[in-house]
Amino acid sequence: MIMRSLCTLSRFWAVLTLGAVCFSLSYAQAAKEEKDFLEHYYENPRPDEFVAQMKNWAADGTLVNSHARPALIAFISQVVRSNRDKVEEWFAELAGLTPEQKQVFFTGLLYSRTKEADAVMTKTFGKQYEEQKVEIRKILELPLDKKTTLDMLWGFYYATGSETAIRRIVSCFRFAHAPDDPDGVDIPDGYVPLYKELPDFAFGSLASNAERHPKVVEILEKLLKSGAEMTQEEKDGVYDVLSQILPEKYPYIDRTGKRA
Repeated sequence: MIMRSLCTLSRFWAVLTLGAVCFSLSYAQAAKEEKDFLEHYYENPRPDEFVAQMKNWAADGTLVNSHARPALIAFISQVVRSNRDKVEEWFAELAGLTPEQKQVFFTGLLYSRTKEADAVMTKTFGKQYEEQKVEIRKILELPLDKKTTLDMLWGFYYATGSETAIRRIVSCFRFAHAPDDPDGVDIPDGYVPLYKELPDFAFGSLASNAERHPKVVEILEKLLKSGAEMTQEEKDGVYDVLSQILPEKYPYIDRTGKRA
């Protein structure tokens, strides 16, 4: 069972790093209890409910839903980081999950980058875990041109309320005027590089979440006001999100230079 679980984890880790997990920007379809616990966790952390919620997600299929996995992994990683003393307890209490269901939990432990998670995973999987751990990058440093990254940044935000996660998402606007065919890169006819879609992905996810999270609006306004070493493309993107959420305060701007 241990080797089966590790092999399952390894296969999922390979899929995750290749960015092949389906990309999802909206959690509006999530069950009410999932939205309350995951999406708004940072507003009211409830680590004592973590195990019960994981079992609920196992029962309703969320843990094996490819759309939910990236955000869940990041979310779990940060809940673990904030509750290191509970890692052994949680590991034992979730031992009854199937190998496929454990994929999200194990990968969340990997991304937590904590010695407590390393200890239980090394004890269980030995040298193979140590070798796999070397591949882990910090969530806030993951490349934006991977289909899972934005969802993971939102999972990170839901667990922590981190301004840094929002700032990273705003970075996607830097690609607003990126060339379709950069020098030295052979782009097939009709192919649109993922980085060209990043500004739209970022706008959609920021606008959608800003409607439900006043703190996201607060962070965006703070970024716009301070400049925060943003490029003009980032400032324009943030303004446009705020214009959709607070049109009276941020009137629409036609990017040809005319105000509506």
